[in-house]
Amino acid sequence: FGGGSPFESFFGDGGGRSGGGRRQRKGSNLRIKLKLNLEEIANGVEKKIKVNRLVRAEGVTFKTCTTCQGTGQLRKVVNTMLGQMVSATTCPSCDGSGQIVDKRPAGVDSSGLVSKEEVISVKIPAGVSDGLQLSMGGKGNEAPGGGAPGDLLILIEEQEDKHLKRDGNNLIYDLYISFIDAALGTSVEVPAVGSKVKIKIDPGTQSGKVLRLRGKGLPGLNGGPPGD
Repeated sequence: FGGGSPFESFFGDGGGRSGGGRRQRKGSNLRIKLKLNLEEIANGVEKKIKVNRLVRAEGVTFKTCTTCQGTGQLRKVVNTMLGQMVSATTCPSCDGSGQIVDKRPAGVDSSGLVSKEEVISVKIPAGVSDGLQLSMGGKGNEAPGGGAPGDLLILIEEQEDKHLKRDGNNLIYDLYISFIDAALGTSVEVPAVGSKVKIKIDPGTQSGKVLRLRGKGLPGLNGGPPGD
């Protein structure tokens, strides 16, 4: 979701590299499920959710990694028939950051991080669907010793509605009427999202007939056409 939206697409590991081969480590992502009812999906909604994030603890100090001497890489020289070849691998001690924890208070993990509960406001756009994943950049776990935090990945879980069945952006309602009403015609109210709509049943209507109320379904995501 571009164009200034708080949601951004997430691809790849997000780990950038700085000079000297040191990798700017990125924090890990957080994944949550968010349940929404049909009315919330139709109108969009802002939710306040509690998440437990890993953040850099106060009082933690870092020092240069002694394994790689702060370069973030281990280099190995191999003699071959074609001469010497140099290979570089990420330092396993610091995971490429070039720093390791020096001092840490009690309750802080070996990366200098501590779990903290935070309340995050999430704006869900109208028209989302079950299984859609949204991403809030920078709302995941923080990175040890610096670097950008990870992302918060939000998986949409749609709750089943009592009356309306979803088919894409269209909504389907099964209306049961008597034989007399079908033969002579009638007017009835049917449920829509957050309201009711009055429709006319023509005389002689057969079982299985589909009546379409255009534009009365769910809105399209990002301004797309609405369903029926």
